[in-house]
Amino acid sequence: MAGYVSPDKQGQTVFSHTLQELRTFITLVDPSLQTIVRRVDSRVSDPNPDTFLSQASLDPHVFNGGETDLAGAISLFSRALPKPVDNRASPEEEDEKEAPPPRFHILVTDGVQSTRQGSANENCTAGSDQFCVRKRILALLGSGWGGYVIGLRSEFKGKVYSEITHGVVSYESRKRDPQSYRPFYIYVFSPDRIALDALVSKLKDRLRPLLAREDGMRTLALTSGYTTGALHGDIEVPKESKEVIELSARETYPPRFTIRVDVATEKSGPKQFTIKTTIPWSENARDSGTPKEMAELLYWELEPIKMSGEEAGKGKRYPEVKLVGQEVDDNGSISLRVSAQFPRGTGEPEWRIYRLAGRLNTDKQVPPWVLQWSTNLDTTIENANRTLYLESALLGLWNNSELQKQRIAEIYLRVGAQ
Repeated sequence: MAGYVSPDKQGQTVFSHTLQELRTFITLVDPSLQTIVRRVDSRVSDPNPDTFLSQASLDPHVFNGGETDLAGAISLFSRALPKPVDNRASPEEEDEKEAPPPRFHILVTDGVQSTRQGSANENCTAGSDQFCVRKRILALLGSGWGGYVIGLRSEFKGKVYSEITHGVVSYESRKRDPQSYRPFYIYVFSPDRIALDALVSKLKDRLRPLLAREDGMRTLALTSGYTTGALHGDIEVPKESKEVIELSARETYPPRFTIRVDVATEKSGPKQFTIKTTIPWSENARDSGTPKEMAELLYWELEPIKMSGEEAGKGKRYPEVKLVGQEVDDNGSISLRVSAQFPRGTGEPEWRIYRLAGRLNTDKQVPPWVLQWSTNLDTTIENANRTLYLESALLGLWNNSELQKQRIAEIYLRVGAQ
């Protein structure tokens, strides 16, 4: 992490304070943890004591490697540390002891895999690029691990090495312009997701006072919840629909509404009403963007819930309800426009239940901060306050099965005839 550490020990950077805070924070974790620190360049070093964090926070010469094998570092996460020798145990007893991998793993990095020994390949060997890093991380998530990416910005003065041309750009951030600070990232992983959530929440609380500006820290939770608390919703029926659409009952959690629709809509056509809701975003989501930005990441699906014995065409007619539009205001309040009508036919009007579900659109979008911190060109000073290919790297992680199956919001509609 050359360039993030000031040669003047009195002018410590956000990066320096972060390393020092990591060391302090670790001592506060209960139950207490044994901590080791590894240095990552073209290889991953042997374990060092946690005092190495203090040294690295003050001495800009601690890191002088020309390469950074992030994939190699991540590959060690699921491996057990060497077992301490127990002179009292027999060889057979020693063999039976299987030490688990360390409980928490924290990787501090500028986010760029940099090796010049080859190119990415199927086996993810040395020299692989960011796709190999992504593959390593997704393998952890796929085996049940939890993960977070915490992004911060720090003062920077030094050389930025281009991964595109292998040239060098000299860059110095501006003291009174935090937007010019260079990003760095804290990747946190654990096989214990519940303990990981608690650890990261406490860690972020410790890091917030270090920030140069309120949005100087951003989070991408890879496996954890994006909502907390109860979802609230309401329905508004416009004047032009009130004669044919009626809200007759409501329940609170989850929001459930009983809607009555005039059978005459079979001739007059569908009429609209609006469902309004505000998402109770979690701390993770609030650190990922504004309420408006997060709400705009959702996609909504409205689908009927088929009940046993429900079969159209046998003397029955069911109401047709469709999602026709959505808007998000500056406060993150969501308005979903819905149409309802009974289809033409001779069957008896019946009731039908619909579920409106909102999910994160993980396959197409990332939180806006990722786009703002990402660049596809690392050869100019203008882009030195951004991270090469960050959007591509984090979209691949954000688009994982744990987030895909999260239902951010659920609203139920019971629809029948007036």
